[in-house]
Amino acid sequence: MHKAAPLHQDAVASGFLVDMVITFPLAWYFLVIRPLKLSKWSILLVITCCCTVAYLILPIHQRHYILQLRELIALPELALLIYTLSKIRYIRREYRRLQATLPDVAYNLHQSMATVMGNTAAIKIIASELTILRFGLFFWKKQPTVTASRRFSIHREIAYVGLFAVIISVCAIELVAFHLFLLHYSHTAALIVTILSVYGTLFLIGDFAAIVQSPVLILQDQLLLRTGLRWRVLVDTSNITSIQKVTDSFEPAPTCFNGGLMKNRVNILFTFTQPIQIERLYRKPITTTQIVMTIDMAEELMAVI
Repeated sequence: MHKAAPLHQDAVASGFLVDMVITFPLAWYFLVIRPLKLSKWSILLVITCCCTVAYLILPIHQRHYILQLRELIALPELALLIYTLSKIRYIRREYRRLQATLPDVAYNLHQSMATVMGNTAAIKIIASELTILRFGLFFWKKQPTVTASRRFSIHREIAYVGLFAVIISVCAIELVAFHLFLLHYSHTAALIVTILSVYGTLFLIGDFAAIVQSPVLILQDQLLLRTGLRWRVLVDTSNITSIQKVTDSFEPAPTCFNGGLMKNRVNILFTFTQPIQIERLYRKPITTTQIVMTIDMAEELMAVI
């Protein structure tokens, strides 16, 4: 498109633009949104992504077409924003109600948004992103404690703090070095990669903060198993068939859910009488009758239960 003859550049650009803002979104609607019964509002996100790609590819003197198209779709996006803002107070009310019952930021935020705005894949993704931002940006803010509960951390015995410190240090060094390297070739590419890298680092910080601040809880007659934001399940203690210690060499069965902080460093296996449903970040829930994971002071937890 950049090397086309000047007489044909506008025609080529127009054809590309039609494909990006009409053909591709329509194909996405009929091949993805309708068969999977996704929210029709998600087409706005697809169009926005297409416009962004087109803006990056089009020659500079033809990018004003994209800006004009953005003005046309600004109204429906504004309507969606107003609709979302109008629901915030209801979401906060439902969130506070759930937090008063059992403080669990990730689960309660998703449940409150799903109750008010519908339990769709888009809502789950938005809730997951907001949860990551909450733990990543406000990692020092602790969750409220649960009265009449026993807390068991999951990160101390495997020295996860030291491992995280090494990872985050390497990420910081590579972020600066790679940014300086890309600057020699493209300022735009360097900016985009740096933004994505910073967000990735924020994701790591949020994951670590959630792991430290979200321990396993033994409640009055329930057990809350979780590994940070990655997964969680609330199960009745009467549904627990057995709990047993395992070693690092333990090989879980194909139907067993491996919820270890590090998959090869697990130390406790839960077996349940009735199948349980595990909520997972960015992914669909999974049903299982066994969970293997990592818990500090596993013997004490087994004795309490």
